[in-house]
Amino acid sequence: MAIEVTKNTKRQVVYEDEQSTTIWKYDSSITTFGPVEVEIRHKKGYEWSDPSKKKTLGDLAKEAKKKTTRKSKIS
Repeated sequence: MAIEVTKNTKRQVVYEDEQSTTIWKYDSSITTFGPVEVEIRHKKGYEWSDPSKKKTLGDLAKEAKKKTTRKSKIS
């Protein structure tokens, strides 16, 4: 009588919040260091952020530099 030991190599973890459901799929036969696939499902009414409105670190640094130079010119 042979006993087959099967290794469960696939699993998934589901994270849910107010705006989305995220499913992380793992398969240890492919890799043991992280997920193989990540699926993000946004719920109804989710508002996408406009990337043109976001400021980069460079933009914020330039604004801060302008503010400091203006203050020094005023003094």
